[in-house]
Formats: sequence, structure tokens, C-alpha cells
Amino acid sequence: MEASIKSRYSNEVLDRIFSYFMRMVLHLQNSGIEKLPLENNFEEPLKSFMDIAVGLIIDGQPPEIASLILDAEYDAILSGSAVSVKTAMSLRLIKELSWHIHYDKDYYGYLLSTVNLWGNEVFKYASRTFYPNPSEEIKERYQIHDLIKYMPKEAFRLDDY
Repeated sequence: MEASIKSRYSNEVLDRIFSYFMRMVLHLQNSGIEKLPLENNFEEPLKSFMDIAVGLIIDGQPPEIASLILDAEYDAILSGSAVSVKTAMSLRLIKELSWHIHYDKDYYGYLLSTVNLWGNEVFKYASRTFYPNPSEEIKERYQIHDLIKYMPKEAFRLDDY
């Protein structure tokens, strides 16, 4: 592949989606689903798809139901009109992140594995707010201490979620 994955696929919409789900993880960690859903100011069709995905988390739907609904909604959006790779990837990312956050015992692993698609805004949010907030166990498991050890403590925005 000529261009790097990041330069070819990373974009401002994906950055907003990653940041949204990082914020969601912090809310889930600190107060459960009671502070969900978060404000959703995405453009259509992402807005509606995000509402459905987060609604399935809040409702506690089993994976079999969530999979059917998200797949059907995804297919309906794609069959309804021609969408760009950017939009299709954004929809897919919403589905995958919502799925892993809801059903994986350790959803940090999946979220952190997507780092090759993160843009500068996601890295800034992650280093200031997301990385410093998880439990010590998570920080050790994913070597997050190494990612934030050179950040000045005054740069952290621990409550920015």
C-alpha cells in the first residue's frame, strides 16, 4: 500500500468518534450508564447510527440482538445511497467500538488497538484525559504509565469527559 494507513484513512470524523467513545468509557468506568448517552452532534447518518448503538448499550441488549440491529441498520444505510469510504468506515467504527465496549470484559484492549487510525486531536485527548484516568491495573496492563510519564501533571485534564 503506497500511503500509510493513518494518512489514507484517518480523518476528523474518526477522531471525533474515537474521542466520543473514550469519553463514554470514562463515564462507564466512573458512573456506569447513568450519565449516558453523551451529547451526539454528529451529522447524519452517523448521528442516528450512534444513537442506536449507544441505545443498545444503555438498554443492555444481548449481543445476538445488538448484532442483528446494528447489521441491519448498517446495511440499510449503505443500500439507501452511495456513501463514501469515510462514511462507511465511520459507521463501521461506531459499530465495532460500541460492540467491544459493551460486550468485551476488557474493552480497553480493543480501543487502544485502533491507535494507528488516531489523529492528532485523539492523541491530545488521550494523553491529557483518557490515559491518566483508567485504573492502575489497566495502566499497567497496557503500559499507559509509559505513555504519560513525561506529560507535565498540570497538562492533564482529568475531568474533561
